[in-house]
Amino acid sequence: MLKRIITAVVLLAVVLGTLFGLRQLSLFYVDALILICMAVGVYEMFGAFKSAKYKPMAIPLIIAVIGIYPAMWFLRETGIVIVIALTVMIALTIFTFDHKYELKDFLATAFILFYPIVLLSILFLINGKTTIGDNPVNENYGDMIGIMLALFIPVFTDTFAYFTGIAIGGKKLCPEISPKKTIAGAVGGLIGGMAASVMVFLLFDYYGVFDTMKNVHTVALTTNLYTSLAVYLVIGFVGAIVSEVGDLAASWIKRRAGIKDFGKIFPGHGGIMDRLDSILFVLPVVYLTFAIINAV
Repeated sequence: MLKRIITAVVLLAVVLGTLFGLRQLSLFYVDALILICMAVGVYEMFGAFKSAKYKPMAIPLIIAVIGIYPAMWFLRETGIVIVIALTVMIALTIFTFDHKYELKDFLATAFILFYPIVLLSILFLINGKTTIGDNPVNENYGDMIGIMLALFIPVFTDTFAYFTGIAIGGKKLCPEISPKKTIAGAVGGLIGGMAASVMVFLLFDYYGVFDTMKNVHTVALTTNLYTSLAVYLVIGFVGAIVSEVGDLAASWIKRRAGIKDFGKIFPGHGGIMDRLDSILFVLPVVYLTFAIINAV
């Protein structure tokens, strides 16, 4: 337990230091951290599929990791779509002419292109850019607000679920997937997700704690505080649900692959994908929320 706590504290310090320190110098530092997580996540998923007797293709995955950021920088969402489309075509070409690969190997490669590459790429968009080439970008997909929602909703959901489950116990949620998770814990996780959203609401919309910081978009979600709070609560509720589903999905992947953790990079916490599993599911919720706000 002590090892787990120490690792969690170090991880939190790195994330907060990047967000509130290095990000004030340049958004690229957050993007760099995302790229590192993406590369390690792909490596871990590659290993997980190999443990399950699949042969995912390395070349398309390497091309995707290298190409996704510059494509996104110049073309935004279109760049991400183009890179993934091209790498799927490359994987299909390899599958067609190199018959050591079976259909399941091609599908495993395509899966890794989506999980984690596509899902984690959404965080680039949330982090924000000021231009597409030489043209200004007016859309805001969350900026610092979105990043904090995407990070803290899963963290609060997992923490509340853990301690609620220990305190109350009761009927298991999905014993065939994760034997320790309980229904009471899942309900506690929903409360935790909404609590995280309320915290972000208070920091940004209500108190404007970060108004003077560089590279921080501090415009409230709506022109009415009560409406903003309602939106935050919905984000927290939906985010908590998908966060718990993301955690269960990762657990099921590991169970089917016959592994305990995706990696061993973090003592007591497993690998990058063990930390990203819930966050990956929350990212589309945050992105979609701000896309809707932009469209209104």
